[in-house]
Amino acid sequence: MNKFLILLLAMIAFSWAADDVKHPWFVQISGNKAFTNYQLEEQLDVPEEFGQMDTTKQDFLMRLSIENIKALYYSRGYYSLDMALNIRKDTTSEGIVQRGYIIHIRDGERYKFSGAKIIVPEEAKLEIDESKLNISKENYYNQEDISEDLQEIQRVYRKEGYLHAYLSSIEMLDSLHKKIFVEITITPGAKVLMGNMISTSFRSADKKLQGPTEAGLTDTAWLSSLWKIEQGELIDGNQYNSFKSKLFSTQLFTQVKMSDTLREDGLSDVYLNVTERVPGETRYGFFYEEIYGFGALAYARHKNFFGHFHEFSSSVQIAQHKQEASIGYANPLLFGTSVSFIPTAIRFDNRLTLNHEKITQPAYDDRYEERYEIINRGDITFGITNHIRFRGTIDTRYVSKAKDTVLVVSKENSGAADISDTASLSSSQDSLLETQNKDKLLKLKGEIALTFDFTNDYFNPTKGIRLAPTFGAGTNWDGDLKSFNMRGDPYTYGEITANAYLPLFWTFFGAISGSTGRFFAKALEEDARIFYQGGSRSVRGYKFRHIFASRDSIIYTGQESSIKADTIINTGLTPTYFRFNEEIRWMFPWKGWRHWQLVQFYDWAKVTDDEDDIYTSARNESLGLGIRYSWQFLTFRLDYAFKKNLTDWSAEGFAWSRFAFDLSHTF
Repeated sequence: MNKFLILLLAMIAFSWAADDVKHPWFVQISGNKAFTNYQLEEQLDVPEEFGQMDTTKQDFLMRLSIENIKALYYSRGYYSLDMALNIRKDTTSEGIVQRGYIIHIRDGERYKFSGAKIIVPEEAKLEIDESKLNISKENYYNQEDISEDLQEIQRVYRKEGYLHAYLSSIEMLDSLHKKIFVEITITPGAKVLMGNMISTSFRSADKKLQGPTEAGLTDTAWLSSLWKIEQGELIDGNQYNSFKSKLFSTQLFTQVKMSDTLREDGLSDVYLNVTERVPGETRYGFFYEEIYGFGALAYARHKNFFGHFHEFSSSVQIAQHKQEASIGYANPLLFGTSVSFIPTAIRFDNRLTLNHEKITQPAYDDRYEERYEIINRGDITFGITNHIRFRGTIDTRYVSKAKDTVLVVSKENSGAADISDTASLSSSQDSLLETQNKDKLLKLKGEIALTFDFTNDYFNPTKGIRLAPTFGAGTNWDGDLKSFNMRGDPYTYGEITANAYLPLFWTFFGAISGSTGRFFAKALEEDARIFYQGGSRSVRGYKFRHIFASRDSIIYTGQESSIKADTIINTGLTPTYFRFNEEIRWMFPWKGWRHWQLVQFYDWAKVTDDEDDIYTSARNESLGLGIRYSWQFLTFRLDYAFKKNLTDWSAEGFAWSRFAFDLSHTF
């Protein structure tokens, strides 16, 4: 029996081994100059099971794969490319035979454009400035330039009602002079005149089912009324596409299809078919915020109330130092359908929030500020162009706050002649002890912001630039309506942030961010502190908003027999800050690890005050390493600042406060 079991196990092991026959292999690329080895290896795109294949099939697939490399070179105009593939067998020190695919490349000279010719029927000729086309200039050849020119020509024809214009191109190579001449043929079709707009709306009830399964919530008659081209008018094809884009930008639809059908009277009916997202949405989960600690949240929203795109939502958050409940209303207004230069829907959001939080004061780690707020915030957002977004905000809030105070006043000792002005002690005043300072405020703030985004991915960019200027103004009023007076003066501030993202080599990417902001008028401390620095999205390794301009005052407390001097930290009320952040991000190249990144970072910030003769500026920096994990729409980030004093390169001690954990990229 034992022999039988041993034989059975041996047969199973042999069958597993037979099924797992591997043919080790490697690729070696040499001679390339125009592209890196990593870029070329990515083009090979060999399947994961390549090592499990028979060697004959491996050789066949590799010969097919190197055609992708040729296509990459040809797309950049390297038509003089010379490429050879050699296959060799190497024996490793363990006696295993592995196949080596040696690819030798000679880039050759890159071709240039030599001009273009547009072929179109005489009756459909339109004014096109050929000198502005990429292919009309003697630039180096790039297939993307041809695609951009075709899109621009098509845009001109669609604007004149040629919705079905078809364009094709032929490239003629001059190998003697290393030039490429491009010939573009346009088949315009007929102009389209507006007939009726016919809308239908569906909703998929089950994600597993293919296609829509039931009628949608959207009022189709109202949806058709958003179309602004009157019957009998020429249909501007650019507006045709813009209408689809604006519907998509509402984020209410998974699919928007538009088509037109010619009628006997020469007009064309336009058919709009939309597939809605599931209108109900709920979310719940746990989170961690640096100043609020760990918490949980729940959120619910309905995205198409009454069939006119109205949105209602509610949410609740409970954290260690924060509790918040809110209700909201939003409407992705489609004013942009009649304002042709706006490429997106104009979205209006309003949220009413009840908030309670208890956080440390910026200047004192052992003193807390507790506040209760009723907040009403309204936002208008839309795209000015496809790369420029606008945001306008009005924020009103009622605040009741209590904070620990250090103003403990006693009867003046006649022998204490150097009492500070901040104490304002009087020999005729008995001692007064207050442990809390309560205040009520009515706050009003408006803000205008623009975002210029030219990156390849809005949420996780690896290439491009982003610029975000902001301007704001606000006032503070007494919260007691019986004495409704302005607290302090109105204040204004400005801020600008510039980010740049650059691929470096292999899977290394660089990212830098520069930011500066200034208060142009004196504000209350709780408004000015928005420009204090420090924290996981500012200077890592320092506490949130613990970098600020300050001055110290001396206050004397105690009895006549023993007076004690205490130091009071006064923070700047007209701050100006400068911040710089740098990161080198290494994305793991292995397919199973593409969600992970290692990051080296350097942060620097300086905060000054307009009254620089009174307040001392603060400058801090940190250098460290971090790790990232991207999961769906979240990025888990853990950073550690191992150096906070770069003038002395000796080792610095470990401290938990040097860790920064967050659920986002820094910038």
